[in-house]
Order: sequence, then structure tokens, then C-alpha cells
Amino acid sequence: STFTGGPRYMHERTQDAMTYVRHYGRPDLFITFTCNPRWDEIKELLLPGQRSYDRHDIIARVFRLKVKKTMNLLTKGKIFGEVRCYMYSTEYQTVERFR
Repeated sequence: STFTGGPRYMHERTQDAMTYVRHYGRPDLFITFTCNPRWDEIKELLLPGQRSYDRHDIIARVFRLKVKKTMNLLTKGKIFGEVRCYMYSTEYQTVERFR
């Protein structure tokens, strides 16, 4: 599929996930990782007078870096043992309470 996030794309990703489950078995771990727009790493990158919700690009970049670091810790750091397979999904939502 050529449209990321479309019905065909999502169906293909679901099929990929089911293939992993058939081959490796059921997942042993499910982690939810939530972004906090008030993280110090985000605040440090804001210009004077800016608020985090003004800079979605910064929020997304810092979040992506933290996810990448966490995945490296889990997969290469082997804190839960050897990782034979993993999959993850990122979802974006607007949360008004941080305004």
C-alpha cells in the first residue's frame, strides 16, 4: 500500500503482526509509553514565550528519540532477556489539558 495509515496499510500491518505471533508465539510484554509535553528535554528546546503545544515538531522528535532509546534498552540491553521479535505502534492524540 502507498498510503500510510489507510485501511489497506493497516490491514497489511495487522497481517504482519499475526505472522509474527504465528511464528514466535504470543507476546510476553506489552508496554505503553506516553509523551509528556512538559519533559525538560522539550522545554529546553523552546524559544522564550513558546509553549510546548506550539511546537509539535519538537514534541514528536523528543518522543521519537525516547522511544528509540527505550527500544534499544529492551532489545540490545536485554533487560528482560533475549528479544527474538518485537513490534510497536505509535499513536498521536491531542490532549487539551496541557494547554
